Amino acid sequence: MKIRISLFILLMSLFSCESNKQIQQQTKGKELTEYSQTLSIEEFQDYYQVKVKKPSSKDFFNYVLYKNEKPSIEADAAIKIPIKKIACLSTSHLPSIEAIGHSESVIGFPNLDLIYSKQFRKLSEKGNLQDIGQKNGINIEKTISLKPDVITAYAFGGNYEQLKPLQKAGISVIVNTDYLENTPLGRAEWLKLNSILFDEYQKGDSIFNHIKQEYIAAKSLSENIKNKPSVMTGIMYGDIWYMPGGNSYVAKFIEDAAGNYLWKENNETGSLELSFESVLNIAQSADIWIGAASLTSLKKLENTNENYALFEAFQNEQVFSYTKRVTESGANDFLESGYMRADWVLKDYIKLMHPEVLKDTATVYFEKLNP
Repeated sequence: MKIRISLFILLMSLFSCESNKQIQQQTKGKELTEYSQTLSIEEFQDYYQVKVKKPSSKDFFNYVLYKNEKPSIEADAAIKIPIKKIACLSTSHLPSIEAIGHSESVIGFPNLDLIYSKQFRKLSEKGNLQDIGQKNGINIEKTISLKPDVITAYAFGGNYEQLKPLQKAGISVIVNTDYLENTPLGRAEWLKLNSILFDEYQKGDSIFNHIKQEYIAAKSLSENIKNKPSVMTGIMYGDIWYMPGGNSYVAKFIEDAAGNYLWKENNETGSLELSFESVLNIAQSADIWIGAASLTSLKKLENTNENYALFEAFQNEQVFSYTKRVTESGANDFLESGYMRADWVLKDYIKLMHPEVLKDTATVYFEKLNP
């Protein structure tokens, strides 16, 4: 009898363990992100769970995007999808919305002069896209009056105080940290989040896969190149030269385009704060200077600092800036669609460093500085 009872308990225990395994499997969604280090999206039967890494922290924001019944999950915001109206606080948030065909859903943006997209500028001219900016940030009262379903925001340095009044007004706020990504495809993959907000994941995923395939194809063109030009980037701001670290977003583009980034041995993912002398010591004989801010001529560059003329790239007129797509009001498409179109940016880098590889392809964002 005791043997039968023991056997029954053992069988029940095994059944219980198996049931727990099944529950655990059911509570684990399908991971939809592949490259991103700051964004995680899990798909469940009727909702998505989104985690966004907080700046300067190991913690995450947790968002739930649901289609029908709101799941019982603790979250910073639970948002019913598809949304109808959205306000965005960065130009990098706009291209993905335009790409999936929901431009007219964007009703607010701070400082409309910073938008490059013709489609969004037309919406602004019609009054459908409102300026929600003010001197010290965003106009809280006007933003609330527009009643957006969601606001996509950013918070450099972890400052979220400006977002609290919006949340108190019942507006869902999603913090976007795409700028923290240190790989081009990781940054481009953020388009999936906006596509899910409009319940257009399949469309967004298709767009991302196209960008990914184009990026990989472009990278393959430069993989066998042995002659890699030495590359420097950036300019001085005050007394500091902010140089991208060796494990940064910019460094990855240079590596994938078969360039020799002169700070590649550094492991930083952000920017290095360097003196002019230290940059000159390493990069005086650099072959190419890419990313000389928004300056359009060598003369203007030299006028900001006459010592720039000491670099051989300057002397050889091999200085490039991302000024090819700029409006009269100062909007720059490199800072807009460039975040999403990693494939276009990579092809630009290849064209600058190895023009013979892409003979029939013009650059999208970069151009050589005039004398």
